[in-house]
Amino acid sequence: MIEIIPAILTNSQEEFEKAVRLIEPYATRVQLDIADGIFVPNETIRGYREVSIVSTGLMFDVHLMVKDPVSHINLWESDKADRFIVHIESEDVSNAIKELRQRNKGVGLALNPDTPTSSIEPFIGSVDIIQFMTINPGFQGRDFLDYIIKKIKDFHDKYPDTIIAVDGGMNLATAQNVIDAGASVLISGSFILKSGNVGKAIEELKKIGENITAGKSAS
Repeated sequence: MIEIIPAILTNSQEEFEKAVRLIEPYATRVQLDIADGIFVPNETIRGYREVSIVSTGLMFDVHLMVKDPVSHINLWESDKADRFIVHIESEDVSNAIKELRQRNKGVGLALNPDTPTSSIEPFIGSVDIIQFMTINPGFQGRDFLDYIIKKIKDFHDKYPDTIIAVDGGMNLATAQNVIDAGASVLISGSFILKSGNVGKAIEELKKIGENITAGKSAS
């Protein structure tokens, strides 16, 4: 089964809540991208305050595109944020994972496009999901990097039981390619939120996954 998770990247409370209202009729989970202006060149809302005060039934993945994930994790108290995605390229990854487990949070490990998968292999048994960045992180709307498809496929062939997410540049064509390569979680920001019809965009992505799954079952 393919899971579609809309993504929000913003630097204002107003835009954050607007995106939540657009998404919540059609999804149960959203990814909130947090950027510190150091690990990536732009800076977003910190997120912990915005999530704590918004009234919504959505659950949140918190994607920490930050240099020091432990210091950010310590700011979060909301039960609505139940999974955190930490970058392998950030500082003190082991302690970040340990801190999240102590808080009974789900844990994902993200890697940037040019980071070798060997860097994440020591952590595979201690995280719930591996998230491949298919764009250079920090901004939505960037072009999908095609060479990541082989990287995903090679990783899936080696670790077939590991849940693979992809984040960046999702559209109907790229979604099909990454699902074929082994991804089962698609994270999409611009394609969904700028579509003019959030529900339809999510359903179109889901349909791609359903068609591929059906095709594999029939073969």
